[in-house]
Amino acid sequence: MRIDHTRSPVLDLFLLMQRELHDRFSFEAMLLPRPQVPEVAAFWNGFELWAPIVRNNIPSAVADAPEPAKLTALITDERLAAGAELITTAMVAAEPTLMPVIAQHEELRARAAADLDEVLDPDHYLGPLCQALGTPATSRTLALHLVPYAPHTPSVGYLVESETLTGLYVDCNRFRGATMADSVLTLLGWAHLIETRDDPANLSVELARRLPGSAPYQRRLRVLLSKILVEMLAGHLVRDVRPEHRPCFDVLGSQWRYPRLFAVAQRHWARYLRGDLSRADALVGIADDLAAYSPRWFVDHIDPSSLAADFYLLEWMAAEGNGAARKHLAAWLPQLCADLAGHLDVAIGSELGHFGRMPLDLCAPPLAHFLREVGTGDSRVAWPRLRSELGHATALEFARQAFAGPGVEFGGMAWHPITEMVERYVTRELPDRVFVDQCFTLEHNNGSVFDKFYDVQDMPTVLDAQARTDVDTLSRHASAAVRSLLRHHRERSQASVSEPDNWFELSLHQARPGGLGCGNRAEPGEFDPVHDPFLHNAVNVRRMRVRSPVPSSLTTYRSARVVLHTTMGDVCVELWPDTAPYTVDNFVGLAGGGREWVDPRTGKPGEGGFYDGTAFHRRVPGFCVNGGDRRGTGEGSAGYRWFEEITTGPAFDQPFRVAMLNRAGPGSGSTGSQFFITVAPAPHLEGAYAVFGEVSGEPCRQVVLRISESPVPVVIESTTVTATPAT
Repeated sequence: MRIDHTRSPVLDLFLLMQRELHDRFSFEAMLLPRPQVPEVAAFWNGFELWAPIVRNNIPSAVADAPEPAKLTALITDERLAAGAELITTAMVAAEPTLMPVIAQHEELRARAAADLDEVLDPDHYLGPLCQALGTPATSRTLALHLVPYAPHTPSVGYLVESETLTGLYVDCNRFRGATMADSVLTLLGWAHLIETRDDPANLSVELARRLPGSAPYQRRLRVLLSKILVEMLAGHLVRDVRPEHRPCFDVLGSQWRYPRLFAVAQRHWARYLRGDLSRADALVGIADDLAAYSPRWFVDHIDPSSLAADFYLLEWMAAEGNGAARKHLAAWLPQLCADLAGHLDVAIGSELGHFGRMPLDLCAPPLAHFLREVGTGDSRVAWPRLRSELGHATALEFARQAFAGPGVEFGGMAWHPITEMVERYVTRELPDRVFVDQCFTLEHNNGSVFDKFYDVQDMPTVLDAQARTDVDTLSRHASAAVRSLLRHHRERSQASVSEPDNWFELSLHQARPGGLGCGNRAEPGEFDPVHDPFLHNAVNVRRMRVRSPVPSSLTTYRSARVVLHTTMGDVCVELWPDTAPYTVDNFVGLAGGGREWVDPRTGKPGEGGFYDGTAFHRRVPGFCVNGGDRRGTGEGSAGYRWFEEITTGPAFDQPFRVAMLNRAGPGSGSTGSQFFITVAPAPHLEGAYAVFGEVSGEPCRQVVLRISESPVPVVIESTTVTATPAT
């Protein structure tokens, strides 16, 4: 299966709109101004109509359409017709704004195509790819679209027509060089498996034969194993051409999400790829290893609360003089440190992606250069390269400076101490035990630092138990091995306690059910491959604890009013402290100068009222006006972000409602200083923005209407705040 470069402006536009309306991170630049006009916002309604039919794919008609207005006519599936009309209308409305943005990436697209052709020579990859997948060679060619923007994640995907694959797309802005080649080969591998699924030697067919069963966990195991094997194959083929390449399964997370399953694949499949083992023997070895325990053991996510409970209980018993606990802790600690440090390294690389649109001219030249380099493509890929080039300590110091400076607005305040901790550990300032303890207790803006890959729902419970020395609660979360040791400790009998496990069994990759540091609290018998009582249950999906950044202090008001004195007249805003107390407190503090803020033009603390001298930088007649950005671009803020105080019930059923802007939708924690005022009912905005007041009085409303029709920005010269605090 080969690839053929092609280009579709309509597909470019479609993917960029999907990214903008649903899958754009809050720290990325807004290419479609928020809030979206009704015609543009309808795109997502149309996309949701398509989703049950096309799933994660895109109809080929999108790429075939010569222009957005002609998409509807090319949709032949009647089930897609209603959605196509909404999507077409939305793309026509957004085309004038987004097409110039897309046009700026033509040089990048050309460089990416040349780089990809250099790495992916069919004569090099096609034979090994087909051999490893157990599929016959085919003359099929898939259209490859290198697009400048695609929804995150995964930034790659397929085009289909009547359930037949016709092409694929890759975000060449995010994935570059060898990483892009790795992604393309992974897509080709999956496509090849799908198209040859009737062949008995097909890898997926072989895995189903060697790992039979229709229970949810058995099916999930086969899917994840196939994914890992294909990813390892793609990474291996790229490294044959670019030896310095770090495979996507590492930097993008598969081996961190499923370390036990990945370890089995690596033990056998990597040997086959190196030529040390036959393909048949590799698959036999994989199947034999996986038969030792229930599929749940390899599929369920690591529970870091179990790791923390094991660590704290061993420390507690060792402090009470338990020699066995001391031996177990000493044997486990080096591997635990390696596991946690590796996890944090991947997380730091991911968080460094927040600097793509920062004003780097405010940074010192060395830091600006570092941020420019780490922001080229996917930061998860660039970070390990820079860390290798600069040295661990130097790279971590740059990362720490980035989080402490321009990154404060997007969670850097929390990641700064985490990075500093890793830097101190790397430079041997922190002992192993202190490092591990801080890993468990430090948090970032959403909670536990392990929430990117592990199931962290019970971490607060374990940390609270540690703070209270609640041994019973800790024991309920600990591994079976540590629970057994605790029972012996309480009985003051250590004669029957086993010696520490071999070092290679103490890593998360090699852990056994019930063993020390296995990241699971269940008894070993629960993972019996024959009698697993939970095998037929629904798969346990990782649950993330997302915590909104609610301010720790709040000034409540009985009543509050802010008058915006503009160059077109006064706009009186009656605030709603009962409906949105935190949002009103924030707005009053910024308008009156009582809240600390940072000037985005200088990077220095501001003085006086934040809104004084700002402009209504966006004006859409018949819809809304946007203000509250000292940069005047729609990208500025007051130097911090917090939660969206969104209430239930109709809020935009009337015009002249005042709401806070967010950058990435409700629940994203991306509200700052920017606000907007509607000039007409806007029901499509319900549930997406924090409404906290309305413009009062007909004269003031007429001023807002004139502002919305102004061809130039209208400046807020000053503000007057009248607020009565609650008693």
